[in-house]
Amino acid sequence: MVASFTLSIAGCRVDNELDSVSKDLSTYTLNLDFDSSTNILSGAESFDYINSNDNTLKTLEFHLYPNAFRGDAKYRPVSTLTSDRAYPNGFSEGKIDIKSVSVDDKNIPVEIGGDDQNMLIVALAEELYPGDKVNVQIEFESLLPNCNHRYGYGQNTYNFGNFYPILSKYEQGNYKRDNYGANGDPFYSDMSNYNVTITCDDDFVLASTGNQLFTSSQNGKTTTTISAKAVRDFAFVLSKKFSVITQTAGKTTVKYYYYDDDNAQQSLQAGIDALNTFSNLFGEYPYETYSIVKTNFVHGGMEYPNLVYISDGCEKYEDYINVIVHETAHQWWYNLVGSNACEYAWMDEGLTEFSTLLFYRYNQEKYPKDTRESLNASLSSFLLFSDVCKSVYGKFDSSMSRNVNDFASDMEYTYITYVEGVLFFDNLEENVGEKNFIKALKHYFKKNKFQIAKPEDMISSFEIITKRDMQSFFNSWITGKVILQQCK
Repeated sequence: MVASFTLSIAGCRVDNELDSVSKDLSTYTLNLDFDSSTNILSGAESFDYINSNDNTLKTLEFHLYPNAFRGDAKYRPVSTLTSDRAYPNGFSEGKIDIKSVSVDDKNIPVEIGGDDQNMLIVALAEELYPGDKVNVQIEFESLLPNCNHRYGYGQNTYNFGNFYPILSKYEQGNYKRDNYGANGDPFYSDMSNYNVTITCDDDFVLASTGNQLFTSSQNGKTTTTISAKAVRDFAFVLSKKFSVITQTAGKTTVKYYYYDDDNAQQSLQAGIDALNTFSNLFGEYPYETYSIVKTNFVHGGMEYPNLVYISDGCEKYEDYINVIVHETAHQWWYNLVGSNACEYAWMDEGLTEFSTLLFYRYNQEKYPKDTRESLNASLSSFLLFSDVCKSVYGKFDSSMSRNVNDFASDMEYTYITYVEGVLFFDNLEENVGEKNFIKALKHYFKKNKFQIAKPEDMISSFEIITKRDMQSFFNSWITGKVILQQCK
Protein backbone atom coordinates (compact mmCIF):
# COMPACT_ATOMS: atom_id res chain seq x y z
CA MET A 1 0.00 0.00 0.00
CA VAL A 2 1.33 3.45 -0.88
CA ALA A 3 1.64 5.82 2.10
CA SER A 4 -0.25 9.10 1.87
CA PHE A 5 1.29 12.29 3.17
CA THR A 6 -0.22 15.54 4.38
CA LEU A 7 1.99 18.59 4.88
CA SER A 8 0.96 21.28 7.34
CA ILE A 9 1.90 24.92 6.88
CA ALA A 10 2.22 25.33 10.66
CA GLY A 11 5.81 25.11 11.74
CA CYS A 12 7.29 26.29 8.43
CA ARG A 13 7.70 29.89 9.56
CA VAL A 14 11.00 30.61 11.23
CA ASP A 15 10.66 32.15 14.67
CA ASN A 16 13.86 33.99 15.46
CA GLU A 17 13.29 34.13 19.23
CA LEU A 18 12.55 30.42 19.62
CA ASP A 19 15.36 29.52 17.22
CA SER A 20 17.79 31.59 19.25
CA VAL A 21 16.72 30.18 22.62
CA SER A 22 16.55 26.58 21.40
CA LYS A 23 20.21 26.49 20.30
CA ASP A 24 21.42 26.14 23.88
CA LEU A 25 18.79 23.64 25.05
CA SER A 26 18.81 19.88 25.50
CA THR A 27 16.66 17.89 23.06
CA TYR A 28 14.29 14.96 23.50
CA THR A 29 13.60 12.79 20.47
CA LEU A 30 10.60 10.54 21.10
CA ASN A 31 9.38 7.80 18.75
CA LEU A 32 6.03 6.63 20.12
CA ASP A 33 3.58 3.91 19.10
CA PHE A 34 0.23 3.53 20.86
CA ASP A 35 -1.66 0.23 20.76
CA SER A 36 -5.25 0.93 21.77
CA SER A 37 -6.03 -2.80 22.08
CA THR A 38 -3.58 -3.12 24.99
CA ASN A 39 -3.42 0.54 26.09
CA ILE A 40 0.36 0.34 25.89
CA LEU A 41 2.53 3.15 24.57
CA SER A 42 5.87 1.88 23.27
CA GLY A 43 8.58 4.51 23.24
CA ALA A 44 12.14 5.03 22.13
CA GLU A 45 13.65 8.14 23.71
CA SER A 46 16.92 9.73 22.66
CA PHE A 47 17.99 12.56 24.93
CA ASP A 48 20.77 14.90 23.86
CA TYR A 49 21.73 16.59 27.09
CA ILE A 50 23.84 19.70 27.56
CA ASN A 51 25.08 20.17 31.11
CA SER A 52 23.97 23.72 31.87
CA ASN A 53 24.81 23.40 35.57
CA ASP A 54 27.89 24.71 37.30
CA ASN A 55 28.50 21.23 38.73
CA THR A 56 30.20 18.21 37.22
CA LEU A 57 27.69 15.34 36.94
CA LYS A 58 28.28 11.62 37.44
CA THR A 59 24.65 10.57 36.90
CA LEU A 60 21.47 11.76 35.25
CA GLU A 61 18.14 11.11 36.96
CA PHE A 62 14.79 10.92 35.20
CA HIS A 63 11.30 11.09 36.71
CA LEU A 64 9.10 8.05 36.03
CA TYR A 65 5.74 9.68 36.73
CA PRO A 66 3.51 6.86 35.38
CA ASN A 67 4.71 4.61 38.22
CA ALA A 68 2.59 6.68 40.60
CA PHE A 69 -0.41 4.90 39.04
CA ARG A 70 0.81 1.44 40.15
CA GLY A 71 -1.39 -0.62 42.41
CA ASP A 72 1.31 -0.73 45.11
CA ALA A 73 2.43 2.90 44.82
CA LYS A 74 3.17 4.65 48.12
CA TYR A 75 2.18 8.06 46.77
CA ARG A 76 -1.02 8.20 44.75
CA PRO A 77 -1.87 11.00 42.27
CA VAL A 78 -5.56 10.51 43.11
CA SER A 79 -6.96 11.52 46.49
CA THR A 80 -9.63 9.58 48.36
CA LEU A 81 -12.13 12.39 47.73
CA THR A 82 -11.69 12.22 43.95
CA SER A 83 -11.11 8.48 43.57
CA ASP A 84 -14.63 7.59 42.40
CA ARG A 85 -14.58 10.27 39.71
CA ALA A 86 -11.06 9.41 38.61
CA TYR A 87 -11.77 5.66 38.50
CA PRO A 88 -15.48 5.39 37.54
CA ASN A 89 -14.96 1.72 36.57
CA GLY A 90 -12.88 0.82 39.62
CA PHE A 91 -9.14 1.01 40.12
CA SER A 92 -7.02 0.47 37.02
CA GLU A 93 -3.25 0.23 37.12
CA GLY A 94 -0.80 2.27 35.10
CA LYS A 95 2.99 2.10 35.04
CA ILE A 96 6.14 2.52 32.98
CA ASP A 97 8.62 -0.29 32.31
CA ILE A 98 12.16 0.66 31.29
CA LYS A 99 13.35 -1.93 28.78
CA SER A 100 16.89 -0.69 28.14
CA VAL A 101 19.22 2.25 28.70
CA SER A 102 22.35 3.25 26.83
CA VAL A 103 24.76 6.16 27.18
CA ASP A 104 26.54 7.27 24.01
CA ASP A 105 25.50 3.97 22.38
CA LYS A 106 26.84 1.81 25.22
CA ASN A 107 24.27 -0.31 27.10
CA ILE A 108 24.17 0.10 30.86
CA PRO A 109 22.14 -1.68 33.58
CA VAL A 110 18.68 -0.28 34.29
CA GLU A 111 18.62 1.24 37.79
CA ILE A 112 15.29 2.28 39.32
CA GLY A 113 15.40 4.35 42.51
CA GLY A 114 13.56 7.02 44.44
CA ASP A 115 11.13 6.62 47.31
CA ASP A 116 8.53 4.92 45.13
CA GLN A 117 10.20 3.44 42.03
CA ASN A 118 9.81 6.92 40.61
CA MET A 119 13.34 7.66 39.37
CA LEU A 120 15.51 6.22 36.61
CA ILE A 121 19.17 6.64 37.59
CA VAL A 122 21.58 6.70 34.67
CA ALA A 123 25.27 6.28 35.53
CA LEU A 124 27.65 8.12 33.21
CA ALA A 125 30.86 6.43 32.09
CA GLU A 126 32.73 9.71 32.42
CA GLU A 127 32.10 12.82 34.47
CA LEU A 128 30.09 15.40 32.58
CA TYR A 129 31.60 18.84 32.99
CA PRO A 130 29.65 22.09 32.61
CA GLY A 131 28.92 22.66 28.93
CA ASP A 132 29.63 19.04 27.98
CA LYS A 133 27.13 16.91 26.07
CA VAL A 134 25.95 13.32 26.33
CA ASN A 135 23.33 11.18 24.61
CA VAL A 136 21.05 8.88 26.61
CA GLN A 137 18.76 6.39 24.89
CA ILE A 138 15.84 4.82 26.75
CA GLU A 139 13.38 2.23 25.52
CA PHE A 140 10.18 2.02 27.54
CA GLU A 141 6.61 0.79 27.63
CA SER A 142 3.90 2.76 29.40
CA LEU A 143 0.62 1.14 30.42
CA LEU A 144 -2.22 3.64 30.37
CA PRO A 145 -4.72 3.22 33.25
CA ASN A 146 -8.48 3.57 32.87
CA CYS A 147 -8.39 6.81 34.84
CA ASN A 148 -9.70 10.32 34.19
CA HIS A 149 -6.39 11.96 34.93
CA ARG A 150 -3.36 13.60 33.35
CA TYR A 151 -2.14 10.15 32.38
CA GLY A 152 -4.99 7.77 31.63
CA TYR A 153 -8.01 7.14 29.44
CA GLY A 154 -11.71 7.68 29.91
CA GLN A 155 -14.86 7.34 27.88
CA ASN A 156 -13.80 9.93 25.30
CA THR A 157 -10.08 10.64 25.45
CA TYR A 158 -6.66 9.10 25.97
CA ASN A 159 -4.54 11.57 27.96
CA PHE A 160 -0.76 11.42 27.74
CA GLY A 161 0.58 13.90 30.27
CA ASN A 162 3.85 13.22 32.14
CA PHE A 163 4.17 9.88 30.35
CA TYR A 164 7.87 9.60 29.44
CA PRO A 165 11.17 9.68 31.38
CA ILE A 166 11.95 13.38 31.87
CA LEU A 167 15.15 14.71 33.39
CA SER A 168 14.87 15.81 36.98
CA LYS A 169 15.85 19.37 37.85
CA TYR A 170 19.35 19.51 39.36
CA GLU A 171 19.79 22.04 42.17
CA GLN A 172 22.32 22.58 44.95
CA GLY A 173 24.16 19.36 44.22
CA ASN A 174 21.10 17.10 44.06
CA TYR A 175 18.35 16.03 41.71
CA LYS A 176 14.83 16.94 42.75
CA ARG A 177 13.02 13.68 43.55
CA ASP A 178 9.61 15.06 44.51
CA ASN A 179 6.98 12.34 44.49
CA TYR A 180 3.88 12.52 42.33
CA GLY A 181 1.19 12.95 45.00
CA ALA A 182 -2.43 14.08 44.89
CA ASN A 183 -1.67 17.67 45.88
CA GLY A 184 -1.09 20.13 43.10
CA ASP A 185 1.12 19.76 40.04
CA PRO A 186 4.40 18.32 41.39
CA PHE A 187 6.35 18.81 38.18
CA TYR A 188 9.48 20.90 37.74
CA SER A 189 11.66 20.94 34.63
CA ASP A 190 13.87 23.06 32.42
CA MET A 191 13.10 24.20 28.90
CA SER A 192 13.99 21.68 26.19
CA ASN A 193 13.39 20.99 22.51
CA TYR A 194 11.24 18.08 21.34
CA ASN A 195 11.22 16.09 18.10
CA VAL A 196 8.38 13.57 18.31
CA THR A 197 6.70 10.99 16.11
CA ILE A 198 3.43 9.44 17.25
CA THR A 199 1.93 6.39 15.57
CA CYS A 200 -1.64 5.32 16.35
CA ASP A 201 -4.81 3.97 14.71
CA ASP A 202 -5.82 6.27 11.89
CA ASP A 203 -9.29 6.92 13.32
CA PHE A 204 -7.74 8.85 16.21
CA VAL A 205 -7.51 12.64 16.16
CA LEU A 206 -4.30 13.92 17.77
CA ALA A 207 -3.85 17.09 19.85
CA SER A 208 -0.31 17.82 20.98
CA THR A 209 2.29 20.24 22.21
CA GLY A 210 4.25 21.85 19.36
CA ASN A 211 3.82 22.03 15.60
CA GLN A 212 2.42 18.99 13.80
CA LEU A 213 4.60 19.14 10.69
CA PHE A 214 3.28 16.25 8.61
CA THR A 215 1.48 12.92 8.77
CA SER A 216 1.80 9.64 6.91
CA SER A 217 -0.85 6.92 6.76
CA GLN A 218 -0.37 3.24 5.97
CA ASN A 219 -2.16 -0.01 6.82
CA GLY A 220 -4.68 1.63 9.14
CA LYS A 221 -2.01 3.53 11.09
CA THR A 222 -1.12 7.22 11.06
CA THR A 223 2.26 8.63 12.04
CA THR A 224 2.53 12.31 12.95
CA THR A 225 5.81 14.20 13.12
CA ILE A 226 5.96 17.03 15.64
CA SER A 227 8.48 19.72 16.52
CA ALA A 228 8.42 21.83 19.67
CA LYS A 229 11.14 24.35 20.46
CA ALA A 230 11.80 25.75 23.92
CA VAL A 231 9.00 24.16 25.92
CA ARG A 232 8.99 22.84 29.48
CA ASP A 233 7.24 19.50 28.80
CA PHE A 234 5.44 17.56 26.09
CA ALA A 235 1.90 16.16 26.19
CA PHE A 236 -0.70 14.85 23.78
CA VAL A 237 -4.31 13.65 23.71
CA LEU A 238 -5.97 11.11 21.40
CA SER A 239 -9.68 10.73 20.72
CA LYS A 240 -11.92 9.16 18.11
CA LYS A 241 -14.64 11.67 18.99
CA PHE A 242 -12.83 14.97 18.49
CA SER A 243 -14.12 17.69 16.25
CA VAL A 244 -11.63 20.48 15.61
CA ILE A 245 -12.10 24.16 14.84
CA THR A 246 -9.25 26.57 14.20
CA GLN A 247 -8.70 30.31 14.19
CA THR A 248 -5.62 32.52 14.18
CA ALA A 249 -4.64 34.99 16.88
CA GLY A 250 -1.80 37.07 15.51
CA LYS A 251 0.90 34.62 14.46
CA THR A 252 -0.60 31.78 16.53
CA THR A 253 -2.94 29.08 15.24
CA VAL A 254 -5.43 28.32 18.01
CA LYS A 255 -7.22 24.97 17.85
CA TYR A 256 -10.16 23.71 19.89
CA TYR A 257 -10.56 19.92 20.14
CA TYR A 258 -13.97 19.02 21.49
CA TYR A 259 -17.00 16.76 21.69
CA ASP A 260 -20.47 17.57 23.02
CA ASP A 261 -20.08 21.35 22.96
CA ASP A 262 -22.94 23.37 21.50
CA ASN A 263 -20.90 26.53 22.12
CA ALA A 264 -17.70 25.38 20.43
CA GLN A 265 -17.00 28.66 18.64
CA GLN A 266 -17.51 30.59 21.87
CA SER A 267 -15.15 28.23 23.70
CA LEU A 268 -12.49 28.75 21.04
CA GLN A 269 -12.99 32.50 21.16
CA ALA A 270 -12.44 32.54 24.93
CA GLY A 271 -9.03 30.96 24.39
CA ILE A 272 -8.19 33.47 21.67
CA ASP A 273 -9.31 36.41 23.81
CA ALA A 274 -7.28 35.10 26.75
CA LEU A 275 -4.20 34.61 24.57
CA ASN A 276 -4.49 38.16 23.22
CA THR A 277 -5.20 39.69 26.63
CA PHE A 278 -2.22 38.08 28.34
CA SER A 279 0.07 38.87 25.41
CA ASN A 280 -0.88 42.53 25.80
CA LEU A 281 -0.61 42.52 29.59
CA PHE A 282 2.56 40.49 30.16
CA GLY A 283 4.44 39.87 26.93
CA GLU A 284 3.93 38.21 23.58
CA TYR A 285 3.08 34.51 23.30
CA PRO A 286 5.96 33.34 21.05
CA TYR A 287 4.65 30.01 19.77
CA GLU A 288 2.89 29.17 16.52
CA THR A 289 0.28 26.87 18.07
CA TYR A 290 -2.04 26.72 21.05
CA SER A 291 -4.50 23.84 21.56
CA ILE A 292 -7.49 23.82 23.90
CA VAL A 293 -8.53 20.22 24.47
CA LYS A 294 -11.71 18.94 26.07
CA THR A 295 -10.87 15.77 28.00
CA ASN A 296 -11.98 13.23 30.55
CA PHE A 297 -10.23 14.81 33.53
CA VAL A 298 -11.05 14.61 37.22
CA HIS A 299 -10.05 18.21 37.94
CA GLY A 300 -11.04 21.41 36.16
CA GLY A 301 -8.08 21.60 33.84
CA MET A 302 -4.36 21.07 33.39
CA GLU A 303 -1.64 23.07 31.69
CA TYR A 304 1.04 21.85 29.33
CA PRO A 305 3.11 23.86 26.84
CA ASN A 306 0.98 24.88 23.84
CA LEU A 307 -1.80 22.55 25.07
CA VAL A 308 -4.31 22.56 27.93
CA TYR A 309 -6.82 20.04 29.25
CA ILE A 310 -10.32 21.37 29.91
CA SER A 311 -12.42 18.90 31.89
CA ASP A 312 -15.73 17.71 30.47
CA GLY A 313 -16.86 17.49 34.10
CA CYS A 314 -17.41 21.25 34.45
CA GLU A 315 -21.07 21.52 35.42
CA LYS A 316 -21.62 25.13 34.34
CA TYR A 317 -20.51 26.58 31.03
CA GLU A 318 -19.26 29.74 32.75
CA ASP A 319 -16.94 27.49 34.80
CA TYR A 320 -15.75 25.85 31.57
CA ILE A 321 -14.85 29.27 30.15
CA ASN A 322 -13.12 30.20 33.40
CA VAL A 323 -10.95 27.09 33.17
CA ILE A 324 -9.99 27.94 29.59
CA VAL A 325 -8.86 31.40 30.71
CA HIS A 326 -7.01 30.06 33.76
CA GLU A 327 -5.13 27.37 31.85
CA THR A 328 -4.26 29.86 29.12
CA ALA A 329 -2.64 32.13 31.72
CA HIS A 330 -0.43 29.18 32.67
CA GLN A 331 1.27 29.50 29.29
CA TRP A 332 2.95 32.54 30.88
CA TRP A 333 3.12 31.43 34.53
CA TYR A 334 4.41 27.86 34.28
CA ASN A 335 5.73 27.37 30.77
CA LEU A 336 7.36 30.63 29.65
CA VAL A 337 8.28 31.68 33.18
CA GLY A 338 8.98 28.50 35.08
CA SER A 339 9.05 28.04 38.84
CA ASN A 340 9.37 25.22 41.32
CA ALA A 341 5.72 24.18 41.60
CA CYS A 342 6.70 21.60 44.22
CA GLU A 343 7.95 24.27 46.65
CA TYR A 344 6.42 27.57 45.51
CA ALA A 345 3.10 26.63 43.93
CA TRP A 346 1.67 30.07 44.73
CA MET A 347 4.07 31.57 42.19
CA ASP A 348 2.26 29.98 39.28
CA GLU A 349 -1.19 29.03 40.61
CA GLY A 350 -1.80 32.14 42.69
CA LEU A 351 -0.58 34.44 39.93
CA THR A 352 -2.56 32.49 37.34
CA GLU A 353 -5.72 32.86 39.43
CA PHE A 354 -5.22 36.60 39.69
CA SER A 355 -4.36 36.83 35.98
CA THR A 356 -7.71 35.19 35.31
CA LEU A 357 -9.42 37.97 37.24
CA LEU A 358 -7.41 40.52 35.25
CA PHE A 359 -8.79 38.94 32.08
CA TYR A 360 -12.35 39.61 33.26
CA ARG A 361 -11.47 43.11 34.37
CA TYR A 362 -10.09 44.07 30.95
CA ASN A 363 -12.83 42.26 29.01
CA GLN A 364 -15.78 43.35 31.13
CA GLU A 365 -18.22 44.02 28.31
CA LYS A 366 -17.71 40.67 26.60
CA TYR A 367 -17.20 38.62 29.77
CA PRO A 368 -19.14 40.37 32.54
CA LYS A 369 -17.98 39.30 35.97
CA ASP A 370 -17.77 41.15 39.26
CA THR A 371 -14.14 40.48 40.15
CA ARG A 372 -14.40 42.32 43.48
CA GLU A 373 -17.30 40.08 44.45
CA SER A 374 -15.18 37.06 43.49
CA LEU A 375 -12.33 38.27 45.70
CA ASN A 376 -14.68 38.91 48.62
CA ALA A 377 -16.04 35.39 48.21
CA SER A 378 -12.47 34.04 48.19
CA LEU A 379 -11.70 35.88 51.40
CA SER A 380 -14.88 34.59 53.08
CA SER A 381 -14.19 30.99 52.10
CA PHE A 382 -10.55 31.26 53.19
CA LEU A 383 -11.48 32.64 56.62
CA LEU A 384 -14.11 29.92 57.03
CA PHE A 385 -11.58 27.24 56.13
CA SER A 386 -9.12 28.78 58.58
CA ASP A 387 -11.71 28.73 61.38
CA VAL A 388 -12.62 25.09 60.69
CA CYS A 389 -8.95 24.05 60.78
CA LYS A 390 -8.42 25.89 64.06
CA SER A 391 -11.46 24.26 65.64
CA VAL A 392 -10.44 20.77 64.50
CA TYR A 393 -6.64 20.90 64.81
CA GLY A 394 -6.19 23.80 67.21
CA LYS A 395 -4.11 25.77 64.69
CA PHE A 396 -3.95 26.81 61.06
CA ASP A 397 -0.77 27.10 59.00
CA SER A 398 -1.23 29.70 56.25
CA SER A 399 2.39 29.72 55.06
CA MET A 400 2.50 29.48 51.28
CA SER A 401 6.04 28.28 50.47
CA ARG A 402 6.07 24.59 51.37
CA ASN A 403 6.34 21.33 49.49
CA VAL A 404 3.13 20.13 47.89
CA ASN A 405 3.46 16.83 49.74
CA ASP A 406 3.54 18.67 53.08
CA PHE A 407 -0.05 19.84 52.75
CA ALA A 408 -2.44 17.76 54.83
CA SER A 409 -4.88 17.35 51.94
CA ASP A 410 -5.62 18.52 48.44
CA MET A 411 -8.22 20.84 49.99
CA GLU A 412 -5.60 22.54 52.16
CA TYR A 413 -3.34 22.83 49.12
CA THR A 414 -6.15 24.48 47.15
CA TYR A 415 -6.97 27.01 49.86
CA ILE A 416 -3.36 28.02 50.46
CA THR A 417 -2.15 28.02 46.86
CA TYR A 418 -5.17 29.22 44.88
CA VAL A 419 -7.38 31.08 47.35
CA GLU A 420 -4.74 32.67 49.57
CA GLY A 421 -2.59 33.09 46.47
CA VAL A 422 -5.18 35.20 44.65
CA LEU A 423 -5.77 37.26 47.82
CA PHE A 424 -2.03 37.90 48.05
CA PHE A 425 -1.74 39.20 44.50
CA ASP A 426 -4.84 41.34 44.97
CA ASN A 427 -3.27 42.88 48.08
CA LEU A 428 0.00 43.34 46.20
CA GLU A 429 -1.76 45.25 43.42
CA GLU A 430 -3.57 47.36 45.98
CA ASN A 431 -0.24 48.11 47.67
CA VAL A 432 1.72 49.15 44.57
CA GLY A 433 -1.11 50.37 42.34
CA GLU A 434 -2.54 48.85 39.16
CA LYS A 435 -0.09 50.60 36.81
CA ASN A 436 3.00 49.52 38.73
CA PHE A 437 1.59 46.05 39.22
CA ILE A 438 1.26 45.43 35.48
CA LYS A 439 4.65 47.04 34.82
CA ALA A 440 6.27 44.77 37.40
CA LEU A 441 4.70 41.66 35.86
CA LYS A 442 5.92 42.75 32.42
CA HIS A 443 9.41 43.15 33.87
CA TYR A 444 9.19 39.80 35.68
CA PHE A 445 8.10 38.08 32.47
CA LYS A 446 10.78 39.66 30.29
CA LYS A 447 13.55 39.03 32.83
CA ASN A 448 12.66 35.39 33.49
CA LYS A 449 11.22 34.18 30.18
CA PHE A 450 12.43 30.66 29.29
CA GLN A 451 14.07 30.45 32.73
CA ILE A 452 13.24 29.27 36.26
CA ALA A 453 12.14 32.08 38.56
CA LYS A 454 12.37 32.03 42.36
CA PRO A 455 10.47 34.20 44.84
CA GLU A 456 13.41 36.62 45.03
CA ASP A 457 13.16 37.16 41.26
CA MET A 458 9.53 38.22 41.56
CA ILE A 459 10.33 40.46 44.52
CA SER A 460 13.18 42.04 42.57
CA SER A 461 10.91 43.00 39.67
CA PHE A 462 8.45 44.71 42.00
CA GLU A 463 11.27 46.52 43.78
CA ILE A 464 12.78 47.74 40.51
CA ILE A 465 9.45 49.10 39.25
CA THR A 466 8.21 50.59 42.53
CA LYS A 467 11.66 51.66 43.81
CA ARG A 468 10.60 50.31 47.20
CA ASP A 469 11.71 47.56 49.55
CA MET A 470 9.09 44.86 49.00
CA GLN A 471 10.77 42.05 50.93
CA SER A 472 8.80 42.43 54.17
CA PHE A 473 5.50 42.69 52.30
CA PHE A 474 6.14 39.45 50.40
CA ASN A 475 7.46 37.70 53.51
CA SER A 476 4.36 38.54 55.55
CA TRP A 477 2.26 36.57 53.07
CA ILE A 478 4.72 33.82 52.21
CA THR A 479 5.32 32.96 55.87
CA GLY A 480 1.62 33.22 56.75
CA LYS A 481 2.07 36.10 59.22
CA VAL A 482 -0.32 38.46 57.47
CA ILE A 483 -3.62 38.94 59.31
CA LEU A 484 -6.73 38.61 57.16
CA GLN A 485 -10.18 39.76 58.15
CA GLN A 486 -13.49 40.33 56.41
CA CYS A 487 -14.31 43.95 55.67
CA LYS A 488 -17.63 45.05 57.14
